[in-house]
Amino acid sequence: MAEPLPPFALPARWPLAGFKRLIHAAWEVPGDPAEAVKLRDDQWRAVVGQLPASVVATAIAIALLLVALKGRIDLLPVAPTLMALVALNGFNFALWRHERHRRPPDAPPRGIRAGLLLALDLFAGGVLDAVLLLQVAQQAEPGLHAPLVATAAGAIAAAAWMFALLPAVAIGWVLGACGTLAVGIALLPLPWMDGLLPLLPLYAIALCMAALLNARLFLLGRHAQHEAARDRLTVSLLLRDFEHHASDWLWELGRDGRLRHVSQRMAESLGQRAQDLIGEPLLAVLAHQLPANNADAQQRLDRLGDALLATEPLSDHALHLRVGGEDVWWTLSGRRLEGDGGWRGVGSDISEVRERERELLRLTDQDTVTGLANRHQFHRRLALYLGGGGPISPCTVLLLDLDCFKQVNDSLGHAAGDHLLAAVGERLHDSLAARRGNGDLVARLGADEFAVLLRGELSPEAMQRLGKQLRSALRVPVSIDGNEIDVRVSIGAACAPRHAQAADPLLRAADLALFAAKAAGRDRLVLYEPALQQAAQDRLALLADLRLALDADQLEMHYQPQIELATGKLRGFEALMRWRHPVRGLVPPAVFIPLAEDSGLIITIGAWALLIACRDAARWPGELRVAVNVSALQFERSPIELHVLEALERTGLPADRLEIELTESALLKDSQHAIDLLTRLRALGVRTALDDFGTGFSSLAYLRRLPLDQLKIDRAFIADLDHPQAGATARAIVAAIHDLAQALGLHTVAEGIETAEQHQVLTELGCSLGQGFLFAQALPRDATQAFVELAHRQGLGAAREAHLDSVNPPLTVWPSTRLQLRSLLQLPDTRFSGGEF
Repeated sequence: MAEPLPPFALPARWPLAGFKRLIHAAWEVPGDPAEAVKLRDDQWRAVVGQLPASVVATAIAIALLLVALKGRIDLLPVAPTLMALVALNGFNFALWRHERHRRPPDAPPRGIRAGLLLALDLFAGGVLDAVLLLQVAQQAEPGLHAPLVATAAGAIAAAAWMFALLPAVAIGWVLGACGTLAVGIALLPLPWMDGLLPLLPLYAIALCMAALLNARLFLLGRHAQHEAARDRLTVSLLLRDFEHHASDWLWELGRDGRLRHVSQRMAESLGQRAQDLIGEPLLAVLAHQLPANNADAQQRLDRLGDALLATEPLSDHALHLRVGGEDVWWTLSGRRLEGDGGWRGVGSDISEVRERERELLRLTDQDTVTGLANRHQFHRRLALYLGGGGPISPCTVLLLDLDCFKQVNDSLGHAAGDHLLAAVGERLHDSLAARRGNGDLVARLGADEFAVLLRGELSPEAMQRLGKQLRSALRVPVSIDGNEIDVRVSIGAACAPRHAQAADPLLRAADLALFAAKAAGRDRLVLYEPALQQAAQDRLALLADLRLALDADQLEMHYQPQIELATGKLRGFEALMRWRHPVRGLVPPAVFIPLAEDSGLIITIGAWALLIACRDAARWPGELRVAVNVSALQFERSPIELHVLEALERTGLPADRLEIELTESALLKDSQHAIDLLTRLRALGVRTALDDFGTGFSSLAYLRRLPLDQLKIDRAFIADLDHPQAGATARAIVAAIHDLAQALGLHTVAEGIETAEQHQVLTELGCSLGQGFLFAQALPRDATQAFVELAHRQGLGAAREAHLDSVNPPLTVWPSTRLQLRSLLQLPDTRFSGGEF
């Protein structure tokens, strides 16, 4: 769309250049060529439309002139001029009539040529009028001189203004009239008109400039009208397209609230015809579509009625309707029309949007894996009990953590893990069915952590009964891809207001109880006690001390002998880290290693342990090996291969005397990464062992792919070998592991041998190596060196006797054996006895 030309301003420098600019601005038509043709035709029609008025004005002026001069002049000399004027005006009237009534509607628009011809016509008219005036002026009495001049000036100006819409016509008229007058005054003996001669050019210039300016304003005005018409047409087309294709619809009300425009889409949405809705009150139409006995829907409609009585715009007003037997949701937006007081706006069907919002709201409150409540809903419900600002509603919180989930997820995959979570969620929900209706809630908070929120404060006995009920429900094995998963769960419990009076402190109390349950051996419920808070603070303090332990030279390596069971020969040692705390005494790894893993310190500490173990082993005789444990976090996140190379190069220890021990969880996190890394370590000559075998969920196909040298049988199976009831089962398990290792070409190492009976059974089964308190506990570096030298000179028996003679009761509060730990925590003996664990 072409931009309109700016209004013309008078030129700063006048004569010729300014006049040219004025003429150009007046005649130059704004817009594109097509619009220019239309605007020129508008000019032509506007000027032709003035011709009848010009004819009538000319006839009246001549008649008045003749009446005023009747009997005073001779009309014979002016008769030809009058006849010419009559003929010319008759032609002009015929031209107007033709253009107005006889010209075909589809005729091409008039152009520049027609305008120039009309300008020539008016030029002739100006000449004839001036000639008539000169003829009359020669015979007029002195008293008529002034009226004649005034009449001539007024007629010329009036005609110039009438024809100014087409500047060529106006200029032709002015030049014809003024030019003829000037020539006549100069040639004829009219002394009383001589004073007009200098004024005529100025008068003509003023009239021409006025005509040009008027023409320019006319063009700009018509151009703006055309632009507005096009805009209205565009808007109309867009609205029509909107009504036919958009999902929204248009509506319009009169001052009385009745519909005066209804789009077809709106009518279809209501199931009616558009013409039947015209004139109907909008509120009445919508009232017929309200759901029955729905107070909220009625209130929404009432608020719409109040909004239509106000002057403020209506914005996304939601309505709940029932159309065609289905619930629908509409929104109406609009504003009041200026002038008539009606309304015009847009309506939308947002039923699908509302449905999606409801689904999203449901998803924000529901766990997608188990279908239980999620963390968000659990915290909101707990806040209602404890954070609503009113009196506290007694409640009990149980936090549950699966004891086996990580192994299942790592070994069988995430799909199997989700299957297990769904089964656990269903069993938890079903086990609380008897309490349904009490406001209880079962939720999955994330990963393998579940929560139960119970209305009311349960007694310790009731919580233990509930915990036993939940554990029993979960213990039924879950079958996943042919694997029977024995589910065990640790539970921490806390009550409000007994243990806390706000949501966050209550959850912290339950979490501390859960941590204590896992630390006490898992598969149990522990009720929160204030002492647990102190224990948590002690752990934080211990972690702070651990951060300083390496730099303070408080960490040291101890070594437990590994004996060849068939011959009784010393084959090597397992390196075990100890922390000699200046206040707490000797802290075992079972206490501080989990802290190191949780904090990430295990990477730095693990690299140090590898270096120290290789340094100490380099002092032993050449046939002895050292086994170093590598945690899952260390194996996953540290450059373990570089740490091994650095330790071997700095200490000079041959690679075949170093053995890396890893747990199943470390290998199953990223199986291909584990296989590649173990393969590279084997290529260096380093031996590899799988620690605590039998406690995870390794598949035989995966185990066959791992480049291993040894399997270490977990101490849990060894401890039951001499048990009266569990011995047969434990023996079968150990035998199966040994046979599997032999089939894979691997050696076996039995951990935790504490009795001669266990030693004998393992020897009979053909187990390769063993370690445990029966032979020696973990020894400090110097004691290990002495043990090695004595065993080398006098045999293993002498080294063992010397070691037993030198052992003193440890001066530490930390438990050093499994039986001591059980005694300290006052826990029952959980060794397998043919029943349940």
